Amino acid sequence: MSPYTIIYAIIAYKLLTTLILPWWIQRGSAKWKLRLKTFTANHDGKVIAGENKDKLLFIAVPSSGAGRAMDIYDECIEELQKREENFTIEVYVTKSSDDIKNLVVSKDVSGYYGIIVLGGDSSITELIQAPLRRNNGKWMYPPILHLPGGSTNLLSKELHGMKSHKEILRQFSTEKVMRAGVIKLSTDGDDSSSIYATHVAFHGIGRHMLVEAEKHRHGMYSVFGTPALMSLILKTVFSPPNKDESPYFALLIASTRNFAGGMDSGFGMDLFDDKLVMLHAKQYNGPFRYIKELMINMGTGELARQYFTSTLPEGVEVKIGEKFTFKDHDFHFILDGTSTVSQKGRTVTVESVQESIPYFVL
Repeated sequence: MSPYTIIYAIIAYKLLTTLILPWWIQRGSAKWKLRLKTFTANHDGKVIAGENKDKLLFIAVPSSGAGRAMDIYDECIEELQKREENFTIEVYVTKSSDDIKNLVVSKDVSGYYGIIVLGGDSSITELIQAPLRRNNGKWMYPPILHLPGGSTNLLSKELHGMKSHKEILRQFSTEKVMRAGVIKLSTDGDDSSSIYATHVAFHGIGRHMLVEAEKHRHGMYSVFGTPALMSLILKTVFSPPNKDESPYFALLIASTRNFAGGMDSGFGMDLFDDKLVMLHAKQYNGPFRYIKELMINMGTGELARQYFTSTLPEGVEVKIGEKFTFKDHDFHFILDGTSTVSQKGRTVTVESVQESIPYFVL
């Protein structure tokens, strides 16, 4: 290879990384913002009249899933209109994260027959925070139907298996409602500042993965979609910023029958049980060991087998219980992939709250 070829390659790389890629991302980000604005203008506040006097509140979170919620919105409305109940549908399009967090405070939702949320896992988490905190972990409003409008949609998969948004809307029963538990995180026994997760709480490398992905929500993710998200996650696995953190990784999960996209991890629990699984890896032992021992083994059920036969790998701790207390750690939890809570130097309690949120189920 000639020196000129190497020089040309270096120049091309510099142009790509310093000029072309930033321009492409900026252009894509501007188009993304315009798309959000247009969708909101076309659908927010729309009322689709039905013969039934009962109303459904349809909350659309357009930023979810790099636009997936917007992509499938029309199909969702069409499927709802085909149902024999013939509900009146009132559409509310969220404008920001703060908007959905304050929705129950700013809008009276008590008069609706049900609330449908087209969004990701974080959409539900943000919606429930303030109401659960006010009512000691209980949702005192109409039942929720979660439609998979996000990137991973773990909550929808835990509730409805691998059903598509169309199948869920065709098959859910307006008469069949079940109350699922939530994960409650509090510090120093202070319930007034508690924060809630619908299904999972991360600490350590899991937190860093999600934080990194969230940084690029309106940049690379909005332009390149899920492939960009996966590349950011893999980058964090192979070059974690928290190698010396203790614990290196902690995961508390409420549902193990439909874990991470429908896989049964073998612990035999779902969102309607009163237990949590706590997985704790004490130190960093390389990316491939992390992927195999924690990610793959959790999804295939091998980790559960190791737990029940007392053959867990060294440095990996698994416990099942209703409540766990953590002390002497610099904890930064991510709940359901969205809400971050920093608890440095404080005693952190994570527990299961039974029968918290009513969901429409199939």
